[in-house]
This record gives sequence, C-alpha cells and structure tokens, in this order.
Amino acid sequence: MGTVGWAWVGVGVAVLVAVVALWLSWTATRLDRMHLRAEAAMAALQAQLQRRAAVAAELAVGGLSNPASALALLDAARAAREAEDGEPSERWAAESELTGVLHEAGLPPYDVEPLMPDLVDAGRRAALGRGIYNDLVATTLALHQRRRVRWFRLAGHAVPPQPAEFDDRYDFAAPE
Repeated sequence: MGTVGWAWVGVGVAVLVAVVALWLSWTATRLDRMHLRAEAAMAALQAQLQRRAAVAAELAVGGLSNPASALALLDAARAAREAEDGEPSERWAAESELTGVLHEAGLPPYDVEPLMPDLVDAGRRAALGRGIYNDLVATTLALHQRRRVRWFRLAGHAVPPQPAEFDDRYDFAAPE
C-alpha cells in the first residue's frame, strides 16, 4: 500500500473517530436533558403534593364533622408537608398515609363541601405528576443502563433518579 492508500486509511479512521465522538456527545447531552426533565417533573410533583396537603389540612380544619377524622387528617397532612425534605422512602410513606386517611376520613359529599373539588383536582394532578415523573425516571434509568453510557462514563457522577412509589388514589368522594 502506497502513501496515498495510507492517507485514505488515516482519513477514514479520523472520520470514524469523529462520528463516534459525536454519537457519544449526543448521548451524554440526551442523558443530561433527561436528568433535567426528571428534576423539573419532581419539582412539579412536589408542588402538587404540597397543594394536596394544604387543601386536606384546610378541609380538616373546617369541613369534617368527625373530630377524630379531622385530627387524623390534619396530622397526616402535616406529616406529608414536613416529610418533603426527608428521605424519599419517608416522603412516599407520608404521602401514602395521607391518601389512606383521606379515604377513611368520611369526607363530606362532593357537592356540599366547597373544598372537595379542589381536593379531587389536587389528587388528580398529583397522580398525573407522579405518572409523568415515573415515566421520565424509567427512560432515564434505561439510558443509564446502556453499555456506551457505562463504558464511557457518560453519566459522570450524576445519581440516577428514583421512582416515586406511593398511593395516589384521588377518588375521595367524586360525584356518581
């Protein structure tokens, strides 16, 4: 093989290296965007959970005729609001507890209490937010598991997001 042949081999290798570098760069950028989208979805989910806890606390203070249910609902709402900065497992347990108390509280009929539509809406939005967040987490984790991401350490030191696992039923006293 002459000088011209080796030059073409060198050009081919350079083009191949450039294509692989672009592909890896695109994958790293995509992974970074997925992490940012998951963080934004978590922020939206937390806002909806805070809204749900606030409406539940407001309902407990002024809308329940049973004092024991009102106290349990107020305590569960407070625990859910305080668990936001704690461990994720504690947070999801507090949110599940709030959902359970909401279902057991003997809530007033949907069309009588003015806060019930707000509570149902907050519950629906929290369930939707959890679904969106968990879909993003699943996609991000699937990308983290790809060989090229692991071999070339494209994720850097980013901690993979964890799914939000809690009871988010929202059909408290919906109209029939």
